[in-house]
Amino acid sequence: MGHVIAMAGKGGVGKTTLCGLLIQYLCESGRKPVLAVDADANSNLNGVLGVEIGPTLGELREEIERAGSDPKYRIPQGITKADWLEMRLGDALTETDDFDLLVMGRSQGQGCYCFVNGLVQVQIQKLQSHYPYIVVDNEAGMEHVSRGILPDMEKVLLVSDCSRRGIQAAGRIA
Repeated sequence: MGHVIAMAGKGGVGKTTLCGLLIQYLCESGRKPVLAVDADANSNLNGVLGVEIGPTLGELREEIERAGSDPKYRIPQGITKADWLEMRLGDALTETDDFDLLVMGRSQGQGCYCFVNGLVQVQIQKLQSHYPYIVVDNEAGMEHVSRGILPDMEKVLLVSDCSRRGIQAAGRIA
């Protein structure tokens, strides 16, 4: 089972950059493959890692939701929405030689992350036995940690800038 390392802190302090550097370090030091998880609705980890991504978990959720009411989104006849989503989840995993990347993507609407958070949690649980390290880039704050989305999390790296607000935010999170 992989070691789960999560990034947390105030917004704009370098969590994504540090996450990318940690993934690079782990890969270069032979601790690969690494599962990189971008659990931020404002997904940027793929840009830091220099990879193009396929559909995000949020986009797949949206496809399933719109199937039946929007002709652009179709589920093959005889397959349930749940089975179709299960088949499509593999498309959300971007694979490289050193790491694989799973991106949460957008929410279900203003402030609602319930379903996509659940997808992130289930996918990490399914995949964690295949990776020695799982590095999770979280959104600002401790939302994912406090909701129990990260199974078996071993380490949280609190990232802060040197501002008073940054240090206070890290202190609240700690």
